[in-house]
Amino acid sequence: MRRVLAVLLLGCMAAAGCSCTSRPDPIELTGRPLDLSEHRYEDVALAMNARAERLERLWAATIVKVWYIGQEGEEQVEQLDGDLHIIQPTNIAMSLTKVGVDGAALGANERFYWYIDLLAEDPIASIGTHARAHPDRLSELGVPVHPLDLLLLLGFSKVPEAPFAELRESRNGGYLVVAAPAAWGIVEYTVDPETYEPLRVTIRRAPGQPPVLTADMQGWLDFQDRLNPGASQVRIPQRVFIDVPELDARVSIRFLEPQVSRRRPDARAFDLGDTLSRYGVRLRRDLDVVHERLRAEEQ
Repeated sequence: MRRVLAVLLLGCMAAAGCSCTSRPDPIELTGRPLDLSEHRYEDVALAMNARAERLERLWAATIVKVWYIGQEGEEQVEQLDGDLHIIQPTNIAMSLTKVGVDGAALGANERFYWYIDLLAEDPIASIGTHARAHPDRLSELGVPVHPLDLLLLLGFSKVPEAPFAELRESRNGGYLVVAAPAAWGIVEYTVDPETYEPLRVTIRRAPGQPPVLTADMQGWLDFQDRLNPGASQVRIPQRVFIDVPELDARVSIRFLEPQVSRRRPDARAFDLGDTLSRYGVRLRRDLDVVHERLRAEEQ
């Protein structure tokens, strides 16, 4: 369970549950016939980036529900409450509790990413730097993508203004697919051709390879911009269902009260020293050193 949570938390996401206890089925995307000639990459990118700018700062209460396979091969499900703070593109922080008890905290800023296990008898913080993160090393530790790439799964990050790959129609038809570079591979956005809101986000290590992570959006919530109350309305998904194939895990995401205000997000959440002090964490695990040791063992 902790390995599954580390995958999600290092990406600074909160997943929230639907009312069901069994693992939800994958979402099928089937749209109306699409005339691709009516859409240009530049226009799609402009609309997506205008939305992303409105969502540059975000706070939301969340509930996390994770389906995973236990040690005896049986399916397990866990639900936690979360508190999510984001200032794109690098400042993200999340705390998780279960029945009022601190379970984990995570974050990232311009230099570091971290995961704090508060379920251990002695809380320990695993800390690494973006500059020294390595895909093979993190994959061995249970994280299949770069920590900041996981933020892309929420569907409101910016895409390049110039096309990274040709704009194309989705495999099942009816939707646009926009491909953009990720830190380690590519991210593909399956986009509604009318609203240009992402309905599915897929991260691959290379074009044509199987998905490393896939996120499906379901339902919509109005984002409450209390800093610019007169601005046009923008929406975020009510739920996001995330598949983690390498861990045979699935997560449902639901946001509660997504908003931005003068108080939220809280910039202190992105301060690693303040976070360690707040939780009284003394034990630290240097992920950069762990990565170097794993590399040396292979040589």
